Parts: sequence; structure tokens; C-alpha cells
Amino acid sequence: MARVRSLLLVALCGPLAAWAEEPAPSAAEGPPPAEVKAQRLDDGRSQYGGVGLSRVRSASILPRSIAVSAHGGTFQQGALTASAGVDQHRLMLVGAAVAPTSWLELAITSRSSTHDQSFSTPSRLVRLNEVFLYGKGGTEVSGGALALALEGSLRIPPPMGTWGQVVGVSPQVGGLVTYSMQPFRFHLNAGFTADNTKALAAPGTNTDPTREYALGITKYNQVSLGLGAEGRWSFGGAQLTPFVEWTMDAPLGSGSMPSRLTPGVRVRPWRGFILDAAVELGLTRGTPAGVPAVPAYMAMVALGYQAFFDPERELVERTIERTIEKEKLVERAPSKGTVRGVVHDAATGKPISDAIVTLPGKPRVLAGEDGKFEIPEVEPGPLKVKAERKDYASGEVGGTVAAGKEIHLELALKALPPPPPAPATLKGTVVSETDKPLTAAEVSVPSAGLAPKSFAGGEYQLDTSSGEITIEASAAGHLKQGRRLVARPGETVVADFVLKAVPKKTLVVLRKDKIEIKKQVHFATNKDVILPDSGQLLDQVAATILENVQLELIRIEGHTDSQGDDAYNQDLSERRARSVERALLERGVSISRLSAVGFGESKPIANNKTVPGRALNRRVEFMIEK
Repeated sequence: MARVRSLLLVALCGPLAAWAEEPAPSAAEGPPPAEVKAQRLDDGRSQYGGVGLSRVRSASILPRSIAVSAHGGTFQQGALTASAGVDQHRLMLVGAAVAPTSWLELAITSRSSTHDQSFSTPSRLVRLNEVFLYGKGGTEVSGGALALALEGSLRIPPPMGTWGQVVGVSPQVGGLVTYSMQPFRFHLNAGFTADNTKALAAPGTNTDPTREYALGITKYNQVSLGLGAEGRWSFGGAQLTPFVEWTMDAPLGSGSMPSRLTPGVRVRPWRGFILDAAVELGLTRGTPAGVPAVPAYMAMVALGYQAFFDPERELVERTIERTIEKEKLVERAPSKGTVRGVVHDAATGKPISDAIVTLPGKPRVLAGEDGKFEIPEVEPGPLKVKAERKDYASGEVGGTVAAGKEIHLELALKALPPPPPAPATLKGTVVSETDKPLTAAEVSVPSAGLAPKSFAGGEYQLDTSSGEITIEASAAGHLKQGRRLVARPGETVVADFVLKAVPKKTLVVLRKDKIEIKKQVHFATNKDVILPDSGQLLDQVAATILENVQLELIRIEGHTDSQGDDAYNQDLSERRARSVERALLERGVSISRLSAVGFGESKPIANNKTVPGRALNRRVEFMIEK
């Protein structure tokens, strides 16, 4: 039967094989559908969400995957939660999980159960649709052999009472470690649960063991530990994974340490499907009040399905299956060797995923997320392997492979510089306040490195780089003016300038350590709104900065008087400094040349007890930092 299934799979994959052997498209068209040798990424789901065994969870994350699963369990035991009678429990968990990236996994699980105890009243307790929200973030180190993750979950009991109130919501946090040593994997879990399920206890009673077990009520916060080990082998196309796990949930302050030993087996009969069978063996006999009892056993079964929603990975997975089936039908020649290697960034050393690796005479392969690749069945002798990737210059490395041996190659690719931005065109007029063209005006674009250039007739036109730019216009006897623009590639941007004549009364003097202003910037009372009468002053400040390119950094300082709350004055001074900064930016001063800071009432220059003194202390200063 296995041979028939293999022949059918090869026949169905024949058209795909022919397509994969055609010449691959260019790097700009994306990775080719090459034959890729890589490990299949399949994994089961733990009971309450996330990749894992039964209760123990794995730190590994299967990127761009989605999974659904169902777990069922049952036991029957005499006098577990009462002094007589028989306890019979049936459990069902249904969940779904998604891993949108290589470092994040999210899951949701619904738990329902029925518990019968013939000696208790009521004799049947039902729990419906208790929800567990789960999230995990992690990474892999040591070439993928070691996975580390942090997890968090939220247990949300079903609504209770007449008004459907949700009580007993319990958060859990923890850490996960997984170590892989083919064909074995080992898992370590540790966590803490702030258990609020005591809110579900029957009102007016100290304890009800049957109810506590049926509803999962624990009256203590818990520390949980878990250890798991699994082995993976393949038999006739199916994968078999026996596993064993030990788990403990220790209620803090109870003196009890309830624990379980769970042997089980996982079968992957065909691609995507996962079947589990396990038995939870209770290692604890008797628990104190407020801690649910531990049954002697719980028989568990699970069914799950997992798929990848990355079309490129889906194609690779199917090609891998076809390659594996073909290898079972064709005996490998022992006289050939294997080429293994890794593709990485020449500057940073970080692995480059999805690089196209080519060896003449062999199908091209695609490097994995860790940059690794493998080319089997290589004829002995000297060879050259080439790697290509979008945004990188191609690289090539040589070596010699021997019969029955492996050779390891490293291909370091250099990142290509980003393409220069497409040019844009600036045009406009430069006139005076009386609307007369300024024939001797000069226009420059400092952000693009274009020096001042004269244009006749008061009109200008020049080409510059696209993106966010700063353009400046000046003329003798007039204040220099700047403007920030956004020019798209190939676009013509019109920017007209109206230059103001240099005022007869100069309000700004350039000193060694500051730009001194002869009048203050006026604001609305207790606000950061600049009044219109300060526009001429700020025009002169902006012109001074634009005309003196040696002023690399100006610190705009905001100060207040001592009236009012200290914290309020500090906030007001900061907001006023930023308002002045915005006003200068609007006048064409580059953001890289400005900083804004508020000092509140901490630096007075006059007596705050007098009206004139307070007026002097309410000020803005322009200090030269660099």
C-alpha cells in the first residue's frame, strides 16, 4: 500500500517536477520553484494553545502557519472528590493557532467538560466554553538547535449568574526552552498563574471538592513546571513521535505539589494531519482543601491539522515531499558527494534567506530562513557554487567534493547601494513685497548640495533630487527666506518667494554664544500660541540662521516667571519652545539645526516679585550650541 501511495504521489507531482526543472526566472521575478531539500516543519498542539506535546509546550514557532486541533479526555474513579460514589469526567478542548511571523504565535482554545459524581449534589456539573487566550514570542539560537520563548495566557471562565457576569479571569506568564538533537527534542516550561478562580466557588461554603474539580477552581496562586522529551522517526511515509512529559502545578502556600506523568505517542499519517494518544498518570494522592484532586489516570486523544499560508513555502513543502518519494524509488549512487553551505551578508554576517543557489548541472535550491542550503548527489571533483538575491551582488565560491563526502561552503553577498532618487524640477518667481521681480536673486537647495545660483528676471528653474528638500532664496537688501517642500520623482514643484526688505530697525544681533533679540516673542496668556506681532521678529531670526551657515545647532530655550505651579510652568516653557521651533521650520530652517528645551521658572534673570521682573523672566532665548 505504501508503494502504491508513493507511485501515485510521484505521478501527481510529475508536471510540477517538469516545471521545476525549467530555467528559473530572474531574481527580480522572485525565487524559482526549485527542488529544495529541507526538514519538514510539522508539530502538534498542546491542550491550551501553542506548539507542544500534551500539557508541555514547545518554545519553537512555525512561521506563517495556521493550525486547528481538538483534544478529548476521560476517566472514571471511585470516591475521588467525595467520600463515596463514582467520579466520571469527560473533557473536550477545541482550539486554533496562527504564527504570522517567525517570532510570534497566537492561539485561542475553548474548554468544555461534564463531571458526574453520584454521591454529590448536584450529581452532574457542566462547564461550557471556558476560553483560553494564548500568546508566545520567541527566537532560535545556536543554528536553530536552541529555542527560547516567553508566553502569556488568559483564562476566561464562562459567564455566570443572572446577568452573565464573567468572574475568575486568571492570567499566566512563563518561559519556555526547547533543545533539539536529532532525532530527539527536549522541553522545559516554567510559569506563574495569578489564579482568581476562587470567585467561582459556591457562595457560603468553605470547600466543595467535586465543584472545585469540575470547574477547575484553585484557591491559591500557582507555580507550574513542565519537562518533556520526544523522539521523531519515519516509517513508510508516516512519522511516529513517542513522548513523555512530567508536569506539576504547585499552589503557593497549600503545602501540596500535584503532579502528573504522561506517556504518549504522536502519529503523522499524512501531510498536515496529527493524531495523539496519551495517558495522564496522577502522581499525587489526596490534596488539601482549595486544591483540585488529581485523578489516578486520564485517557487523552487529540486530532489536529496544520497548514502554511505562505504560497512559496507551500510549494517548497510539496516539492520536498515529491523529492523524498523519488529518493525512495531510486537508489543513491554511493560514489557522489554532498554540498552544504550557508549564505550570509558580507558586512553583518547575518544569514540571507531565500537566496537562489546554483551549481551547474543541478537544480537550483533556495536557502532557508537560516541561510543554509544543501545540494546532494554531486559528482566528485572541483566545482563552483553561485548565490543570488535581490538587493545583493551575486557571489561565487569554489571547492572540491569527494565521493561519499560532504563539503561546506560559505557565500558572502555584498548588499547593493540603494538607487539614487529620481530627479524633480523646482520653478517659481522671486519678488519683493511690492511684487517687483528681484533680478539679482539667488536660489539654492542646501539639502541636495546645490549652491546658490542667480537667475535673471526674477524667475528660476532647477533640477534637484526628489523627496523632502529645503529651498532658499536671497537677494541684496532683503531677508533670506527658506521653505521645506516634498518633491516626487519626475514632478515639477512651483515655489514662489516674496522676500521682505531688511527692516530699518534690526531686532536681531548675532553674538558669539547666542542670537540676541531686542524684543520678546509674544504668546497668548498661559498658552503656546505665538501672537502675530512676533512674525517680523521670527522672520529676522530665521534669516540670521539661514545666512550664517556656520551656525550648526541653535538651542531654543523657553522660560517662565514663578507664578503658578512648577510643573505647569515647566510644561508651558517646553510647549512655547516647540512652538518657536515650528515657526522657524516653517520659515525654511532645517530641523537638524534646531533643538527646543524648556526650563520653566528655574533660570530667572530678574526679580519675580515685581511686574517688570516677571515680564523679563517670561522669555525665549536662542543659544548657539555648535
